[in-house]
Amino acid sequence: MEDTNPKVPEISPEEEAKLAKMASRRTGFKKHLAIFILVNAFLWIVWSFIFRDSSENTFLMAILFVLLVWLLVIIFHYFIAYKWTKSYKEKELNSLKEIRLKQIQEIESLKAEMGQTENSNEEPDLEEEDTAEEESEQRNSSFID
Repeated sequence: MEDTNPKVPEISPEEEAKLAKMASRRTGFKKHLAIFILVNAFLWIVWSFIFRDSSENTFLMAILFVLLVWLLVIIFHYFIAYKWTKSYKEKELNSLKEIRLKQIQEIESLKAEMGQTENSNEEPDLEEEDTAEEESEQRNSSFID
């Protein structure tokens, strides 16, 4: 019988380690988000049953402070888990390497052009000097004769 399942390419151990680390970060974020939601829901329920009719807003301000600070932490955790991955860093590094390689190639091509123009300029100058010396010698010899 023929195997109708398409073959899945094998993943290298390095790639598997990267994927495991990425999965760990993402599951860590999801756990953090679940705890954030549960704790804040609990705090709001406590406030609504116990402190809603209170004239003091201390507990409300504390809940809002915790909510906002923790929300900022959650946002940063999201970016760390999903956006600011090592692959993003590697992409940036690769783009900088490409830019640098282009600069080096451009410098080398300019050096090569400069070397060719200097060589092409130097050679005619030597020939011109030789012909100029010969012409001056011929003039001098014609005056002497």
